[in-house]
Amino acid sequence: MKDKKWNFVLIGLMILTSINVFAETRKLRDIGRYRFIPIKAETSKPEMMKAIAEKYAGDVQRAFELAGNPDLYVPFIDQVRQAAYTERELAVGTKMLWMAFRSQGEIKVIQDLEWAGREPLQVISFSIQEGDNRYEVIVPKACGNLALERVESVPAPEGEEKPVQAEPPLQEKPEERYEISRAKIFQELADLINEVDLYCSLSIWEDEIPELRVIGAEREYEKAMYSDGDVIYLNKGKDGGVEPGQIFWVLNISEQLPGFGPLAFGRGRARVQFAGDTTSVAVVEHCCDGVRKGDYLVPFEEREGMTGKDLGYDVPPVVAEGVKGSLVYVQANLRQIASYHWALIDLGEEQGIQVGQQLIIYRRIREDLPIQILGNSVVIDVKSKTSTIKVLSCRDIIQKGYMVMERPSQ
Repeated sequence: MKDKKWNFVLIGLMILTSINVFAETRKLRDIGRYRFIPIKAETSKPEMMKAIAEKYAGDVQRAFELAGNPDLYVPFIDQVRQAAYTERELAVGTKMLWMAFRSQGEIKVIQDLEWAGREPLQVISFSIQEGDNRYEVIVPKACGNLALERVESVPAPEGEEKPVQAEPPLQEKPEERYEISRAKIFQELADLINEVDLYCSLSIWEDEIPELRVIGAEREYEKAMYSDGDVIYLNKGKDGGVEPGQIFWVLNISEQLPGFGPLAFGRGRARVQFAGDTTSVAVVEHCCDGVRKGDYLVPFEEREGMTGKDLGYDVPPVVAEGVKGSLVYVQANLRQIASYHWALIDLGEEQGIQVGQQLIIYRRIREDLPIQILGNSVVIDVKSKTSTIKVLSCRDIIQKGYMVMERPSQ
């Protein structure tokens, strides 16, 4: 009996000790060693916002998912694109719910930590209102990590006098909810198709799988993803037609999209520095989402972007004449996307789709009701049976399975 009692006592002490260990807030005394977004300190704020929204959007979405706050991704990216942030100091002793960082090329999240440095931490702060909660998301300038500082209960004010509107007062407008301004989109010319769209987006790969691949890297012992300036090794050399000075487009070709073929994701470029007989050395340039071992390379071909005007989505809620299709894949296989995200549709050259063509995105709630117009998109790449589109503007989230149609004649 005494032995059993002692066993119970020991078990109890072990449980209490474990609780204390796991409940302890971690002290963060320095920062900058494990950069989530590798942006240099001298980078301007507009350039930093552009990099987050275009180059690291997939990483940001992954971080929010790992942290358990996937619903914050869309409003956060919207605020980044609008530069809706403030610059402030994070006082010593301030606690954070979680922080995302990158270690050996992998995105990781640490929970419950406290800034315990010698001086206040300079951060960029984003206030996101979701329902009755306000989330304070911060990005330390020194490292580009992503953190959730706090969540506050801030109910939407009631009883405010509002001007008389033609629309029902209870009809929610997501563009107001996320404070998305559409005026600039419709009034100014912009880069409808830019360099990031051309070389960093996704498409269905219809050619033969390339033979040239990344087989290793100079710093593979410390990380799994390689960015601008990193040296990589290729599986072919002079015997395979590889020569110094050649530029290749790096692609990840792996996942199969049922009914269509393998998905290809642009990773960046690689310039050959040295070519042996059977292997070669290249340096990564204009990296998109991290070059990895096993990625494929094809000769780089210059492509032209397009400047124009977002024609918007102010069209009647009826199905227009012409071809219609659906979204069969959305960027990073996200549950929902918004402006400036990419998607694949099941329309291509065989249906007469052309690069630069703008398509309306919509959905049908019920067969006996008018369709719901959601947004406008532009075609950035066309294959035989599929095309890649970029969402230019939208009034609500967009999901896989939603429909696209040609713009109605006006």
